[in-house]
Amino acid sequence: MKHFVRTTLTVPGAGTLVTIAELEEISSESCTMVRMIELAPDETIKGAFADGRIVGQANEPLEQVPHPNTYDQFEGIEAEHLSPEEFEGLWAEVRAKFPGF
Repeated sequence: MKHFVRTTLTVPGAGTLVTIAELEEISSESCTMVRMIELAPDETIKGAFADGRIVGQANEPLEQVPHPNTYDQFEGIEAEHLSPEEFEGLWAEVRAKFPGF
C-alpha cells in the first residue's frame, strides 16, 4: 500500500524540515521511501530524492522510515496525508525545476 504524506519536523534551536514523500508500506510499523520532495521555509522546492538519487539541496532519506500511523509517537512531527494526485502535481514541479531528474 502506498502512502503520500507531508511531514513537518520541528527541532528546537535547529529549525524546521518539511518533506513530502511517497512511501511504500512494509508493515504497520515501517515503510520504504520511494520518492521525497524537500521544501524550503517559503514552500519552494529545494530538492528531491528518487531511485537512490538526490537532486538540489535535499537531505538523503533513510531507506526505511516509520509508518505514518506511528508519527504521533514522535515529538516535533506533524503529518498531513495527501492524495496521489496532489503528490504527482508536486512531482511535476520537481521535474520542471530539475530537468533530467
